[in-house]
Amino acid sequence: MTRSKFYFHWLVQQRSQGFTLAEVLASILVISLFTLAAMQAIVIAAFFQADARKFAEASNWIQDDLENIKIVAYDLCQTKFAQRKLAAPAQGNDTTLTLALIQAGESDYDQAMPPEYRAGGACPVTSPTDGFRVGDRVLIGSDSGTRRIVSISGNTITLDSPVGGYRGAGTRVYARCRIQANETDGIDGGFGAYLQTLIPPMNSSNNSRPIVNDTFTMTRTPTTRAEAPFQTLELAYAVRNSNNRVVAQLSTEVVPNAFFRCP
Repeated sequence: MTRSKFYFHWLVQQRSQGFTLAEVLASILVISLFTLAAMQAIVIAAFFQADARKFAEASNWIQDDLENIKIVAYDLCQTKFAQRKLAAPAQGNDTTLTLALIQAGESDYDQAMPPEYRAGGACPVTSPTDGFRVGDRVLIGSDSGTRRIVSISGNTITLDSPVGGYRGAGTRVYARCRIQANETDGIDGGFGAYLQTLIPPMNSSNNSRPIVNDTFTMTRTPTTRAEAPFQTLELAYAVRNSNNRVVAQLSTEVVPNAFFRCP
């Protein structure tokens, strides 16, 4: 009992004298470690926040460009199936045809002149040759074969071969589809290749911008599928920082709205 009492008094005396140097140093070390860990966490959080902002702005940049291309694809006034009629008879050896618009009241008016092609529509047709392009394959009446347009002037189209027989005024002329990849004149491919010619290229004036105290560069690689019917345009985007590290990337496909107007 006496020993326990003396030990208690000794412990009280020790505590009344304050902390030892070792205890103080240990406390400082522990506090320093916690402070260092907290500061490190703040630095890491700031780093990730900056990276997240870079990724977000780079992704928005890609989306902005993609939306502009989608607008071009949606407003593409060419269709896969343009339909007109002969304004004057054509002889068997004729290669130049004069076209006319199909008028309201004719049985195939709604097919040949959908709402977007009429006055006030998104793609108003004012000339009989609107909707045709050099390189298009055309079908005349009930022909089993097609001929390719080599030139367009006013209301006339010139074909690569004669019509092969008499065709009366009013005979329907159909643009079947864009040229295929094995042809050399005009634009190879279908609507995908055609859309590719309409989108603005990436160059030094529009492919770089500052993001979070750094200069970023965007590349866009368009590719038309090798398989028929060549209607899809594939786009591969990449945004890189000044150290050429990829910050954001996207691979997607765009199909022109006109493709879906197949009969």
